[in-house]
Amino acid sequence: MNVWITFLKTFRENLREWKILVMALSFAPAFVFMMHGYFSVASPAYRLLVINLDTQEDGTRHPLLRAWEDARHTDGTAMFLTEEVHDLEVARDKIERREADLLVVLPAGFLAGLHQTREQGVPYSGKLVNHYDQNNPRGAMAMALSDYVAYSLAFELTATALPFGVEAVSVGGPGQRSEFDLYVPALLVLAIIMILFTAAASLIKEVDKKTLRRLMLSPLRTGELLAAVALNQVLLGTVALALAYLAAYATGYRDQGSLPLFLLVGAVTSLAVVAVAVLTAAFLSTIFELLTVGVFPFFVLMFFSECMFPLPKIPLGTLLGQVFYLNDVLPTALAVRAFNKILNFGAGFQEIALDLAGIVILGAVYFAAGAWLFQRRHMRV
Repeated sequence: MNVWITFLKTFRENLREWKILVMALSFAPAFVFMMHGYFSVASPAYRLLVINLDTQEDGTRHPLLRAWEDARHTDGTAMFLTEEVHDLEVARDKIERREADLLVVLPAGFLAGLHQTREQGVPYSGKLVNHYDQNNPRGAMAMALSDYVAYSLAFELTATALPFGVEAVSVGGPGQRSEFDLYVPALLVLAIIMILFTAAASLIKEVDKKTLRRLMLSPLRTGELLAAVALNQVLLGTVALALAYLAAYATGYRDQGSLPLFLLVGAVTSLAVVAVAVLTAAFLSTIFELLTVGVFPFFVLMFFSECMFPLPKIPLGTLLGQVFYLNDVLPTALAVRAFNKILNFGAGFQEIALDLAGIVILGAVYFAAGAWLFQRRHMRV
């Protein structure tokens, strides 16, 4: 009964603090739309500059330029954005400023040399000269792909058979997954991480306003208070997760897994984040401290759970065939992995069982530590 009464009290307080509630619920969906816009604008095409010294007498487009322009990724998007230039130094400056990824100098007599090879069997000694920035990984990739297109055209024009074939075998489920699709699970976990503030605030404001003393005089125990707050925040976290998922769905994202399993992992992760919030609240006494010192655990969860960008993998060990890494001490890192397996690769319960168990164990450890510290620092008579 005490838990239910405290649950209703905390729920009404959350509604009164509607500004914080709106921020917690809208942050992740807004971030989903923002990242979708970023990935949509970020072109997968490589910017290719060409100095063509092998101009055609009839004024037609050079076959190699056409081949580069016609090259496509597997999803049908252009592989290169090709631009003809005439000044070598200007083109090199663009490479250095990363306004372009690769500069190719097409030598004079290129086509004639290939035709001579076909008709007379005389090897062509000309060279394509690539200029690229070795510190730009896009430049190296653009060079590899442009060379592949050039070699393919050369084999075709010289009627030379390839010495061996290459077969590509796709690994994974059907359908193309874009960079944004692979990023969505991390954005969904970010929605849950946001309840760190609302959960911690629900406890700290009781301390800050001295109302916790009245609660201490009632029959309410520490565990009952934390259970009521946890139930509220799990509800809030699940709603935030659903809104973030709907935002991703609105951008065109389609999952391949079980939504009930996804929501189950989300609810368990919400409990684990509440545990971190309780541990955070144990060290703080005012809302001001939460908005200053309290952002540290938020950023730890956000960055080290790979919600912003990938991190180097530091393996800790292997359990039942699954490798666990250093950042897996954070339950949200395991949640990102579980969401990715469920949504992008259609994994079932068995495939994510270890991740889910890890979230439960870590959440229990953090909650026990947080409850003990909170009771010791704020609820001792």
